Parts: sequence; C-alpha cells; structure tokens
Amino acid sequence: MLQRLRSRLLLSYAFVIIVALLVVALALFAFATLSGVRYVQPLQRLASISSSTRYELLRIVQEGGTVRDLAETVAQTAVDQDVRILIANTSTRQVVYDSDPSQNWMGISVENIVNPTRLFSAAQTTAISGLFQHPENGSHWLVYGEPLTNLNRIIIFYAQRPPTARSFFREYFFRPLCGAGIAAFLLSILLALWISRSVARPLQQLANAAESVSQGDYDQPVTPTGPLEVRQVAESFNSMAAQVSMAQQAQRDFVANVSHDLKTPITSITGWSQALLDGTADSPTAQQQAASIIFNEAERMARMVAQLLDLARIESGQMALAQEDVDLRQLLNDVQHGLLRQAQELEIHLTTDLEQTPPIVGDPDRLVQVFTNLVENALKYTERNGRIHISLARYGDKAVEVRVQDTGKGIPDTDLSRIFERFYQVDKSRARQGKRGSGLGLAIVRELVELHNG
Repeated sequence: MLQRLRSRLLLSYAFVIIVALLVVALALFAFATLSGVRYVQPLQRLASISSSTRYELLRIVQEGGTVRDLAETVAQTAVDQDVRILIANTSTRQVVYDSDPSQNWMGISVENIVNPTRLFSAAQTTAISGLFQHPENGSHWLVYGEPLTNLNRIIIFYAQRPPTARSFFREYFFRPLCGAGIAAFLLSILLALWISRSVARPLQQLANAAESVSQGDYDQPVTPTGPLEVRQVAESFNSMAAQVSMAQQAQRDFVANVSHDLKTPITSITGWSQALLDGTADSPTAQQQAASIIFNEAERMARMVAQLLDLARIESGQMALAQEDVDLRQLLNDVQHGLLRQAQELEIHLTTDLEQTPPIVGDPDRLVQVFTNLVENALKYTERNGRIHISLARYGDKAVEVRVQDTGKGIPDTDLSRIFERFYQVDKSRARQGKRGSGLGLAIVRELVELHNG
C-alpha cells in the first residue's frame, strides 16, 4: 500500500497536518498559561454577579430589610451562582462573613487575603479585580470586589477558583483544533487524490510505454501531461525511445550493409581463387587478372575493416586524440602533394589557396585522414579535366574554415541529409570505375571533426 504514490501523499499530508496542529496547540497552551486571558471571562462573570447582587441588596435596604434578610440574600446568591462571597469591614479590615464554611476566613485580615493592601484601600471607592493567593495555604482565587455605598464600612468580595490552563485550553481551543484537523485531513485526501491522479496517471503511462519498449515495441509515444517535471520526463522518454529505435534500425542496417558489402569482395575472391585452382584461368593474362582482382578486393576488405574499427573506437569513446599544435597550411599542402600524382593520372587539376592561419590544437594524423578522405571522394566523382580546389581561411576570431570544392555532378538535394550515414552511398554508379567506396568514409570524417570541436 505504501508503495503507491497516493498512499504516500496522503500519509505525508496527514503527518504535516498533525505536526502543524501540535505546534498550534502548544502555542495556544503556552499562550493560555503565560497570559491572563483565561481570567477575563471568569472576572466578567464575577462582575456581573456583583452588579446584580448589589442591586438586590440595595433594594432590600431601601425597603427596610433587616441584616438577616441581607445575609440570606448573600448566602442564596453564593449557592445559586456557585461563587464564594466574602464581606469585609473597612474599619477593622477583617472578614466578617464567608459563604464557604469549609474555608472559613472569618476574622482573617483583609490585607492577608487581598494583597497588596492598596487594593483594599482602592476597593473603598471603586471596584477591584485580580488573582490573589492566600498567605497561609497558598490557594489561588480570582477576586472581584466593590464597596456598597449605602452600607458604610462594607466591601463585598466575590471569589472563585481560577481556571487552569488545561481546562481553559480544553474549553476554548480543543474543539476548534479538532474540527480544523478533521477538515484539513479531508481536504488533504481530496488534494492527494487530485495530485496522485495528475502525477500517477502520466507516470503509469510512462511505465506501460517503458514495458513495451523493453519488449521491442518502440512505437509507444507518451503524451506529455501533468506537472512540468512529469512532462519533461515524458518528452525525454519519447526522445529516448526514438533514439533507441533509430539505433536498433541503424544496427540492423549496419549488419545488412556489412554482410552485403563483404559479400561482393568475398564472392570475387572465392570465384577467382577457384578459377586459379581449377585451371580455368590458364593463361598468364587471366592469372594476372585473377591475382589483381583478388588483391584489390582483399585490400578493399582490409580498408573496410579498418574503417569499421575506427568508427567503433570513436563511437565508444576509446579513440584518444593527440593534442598538438597543428599548422593547417602545411598539413593541407602535404595532403595535396600526397594526392597530386593520383589527380594527374586522372587528368584532374588539384589546386590550393591556403591562407596563413594560427595553429590549432588537434591530432595531425586524424586531420590528415579527414582531408585525405574528402579529397579522395572528390577524385572519385570528378570527371577528367575537372578541378578540385582546397582552401583555408580564418572563420571568426577563434576558428578556421577548410573547403574542398570540385566540379563534379554534385549531390542531389534529397541525399544531402544522409551523406554522413554509415554505408550510405549516393549513387554507386556515379563513382569512377574501380573506385567504389565502403560508405564509411564520411561517417568517420564527421565523427573526427566533432572530436576536434568542429
């Protein structure tokens, strides 16, 4: 259960809600403990009782009631309102009446009850209220007192036990917190369902598509939906699936092309070898022709294998390039001189226009391989009396540009995007007779140029 995204979201939200409620509860409990807010409502209650009782006592006095009538009214009020009533004499400053016999503070000095003394003095003219502590037993009481102006030397105090921080918290904060927690939990369930649906559904689609890819079905595009991160994963998956599909297709093409390109020279070598063995090629001329074909085809196979090894090392990152300062002008001159005789035999003009450029850092042997391949391709596809031109010039502030141009037929626009594919040949019939390539040269050229940050 916990492995599903929805369950994890719900548990995480519940944990956050519980922690938040605990923090709020602790803060409110500390507020109730440290502040006097929990005394406000009880003191207001005592003030209300004092007001109504004072009105009743004054009415009894005005109607000529006796002290006994007053005492009965006070006692009944204490019972009805569940409050303790103390009456003090301002002359003796002693309690002359206590409605709670169990406490029985009669005769105790008022200063000891309502401390400090100035509060007693103030109560002779105005109402007082506060939290007071008994000097002997240490009990705490909320007290509200005010004088009776029509009864000289009398102050009536109304007292009750102060509420504890725990009871105040339970009465005023516990239920709202529980309600808020339940509402937040229900909301978190809805939120978890919504988020899990928006996230889990595209993730499940990705999982299904990945399963299909693992079984060889690469045509499983995933629609990017959900949050940005999930959409990015979906787009990356689609790109990966397309690249894997292309890689698989390239591998199949590679095997097919290798088998096809090796089949031709092997067939030629086998056929002409058989001709030599069975005596079919019995004349010196025929034997010379057979040997020449066998040699050329074997050389072509060796060249193809070497190119395949180069390409494999490049693509696997195992080809280490030398890092030397290379004078491209001198290097291109060497390439021209190396191919000049071949160009002359083909009656092709091979010229150069090489600007003096700053040295570049690279592998001179691999750069010779790049430019030799380009010029050899031009020689294959350029007619007699044609022209091949090699140029070198600066390109911006930190780069150089090398161009190999020829007067051949050119490459059709439909083939331009594929000329760097392995084994791809534009038109084998366009190559000069006996000069058909393997289709790997330009693929290697591109990889080597990219290794040189070109």
